[in-house]
Amino acid sequence: MRIAGLQKLSLVDYPHHLAAVVFLQGCNFRCGYCHNPDLIPPEGPPGPSEKEIIEFAARRGNMIEGIVITGGEPTIHADLQEFIIRIKETKLKLKLDTNGSDPEKMLGLLRKGLIDYLAIDIKTSF
Repeated sequence: MRIAGLQKLSLVDYPHHLAAVVFLQGCNFRCGYCHNPDLIPPEGPPGPSEKEIIEFAARRGNMIEGIVITGGEPTIHADLQEFIIRIKETKLKLKLDTNGSDPEKMLGLLRKGLIDYLAIDIKTSF
């Protein structure tokens, strides 16, 4: 998994919760109106490691209530579930932002109780 960045505090990305936002690199769509176009290609500048994110979550658990995983498109990453499990071990809530292109992966994560809030951004052409 390629992490592009970490926003340490957001008041708007997880409704009714203080959260940190993890941005994953890469997307399977090429929307001309994308608000994160730098995250579309699978390669980008290095961001924090998974270990750094988990350590941050563990340290900041008393100041934030959740982690938002967004992108790019998080569900294209084969190791997303393992990353989410590690985040959930910190007792923080987890929100996943997705374009909905992999319903089986979303359903699997939901059925396992790994996602507390799922946001699907419906995409279409003009």
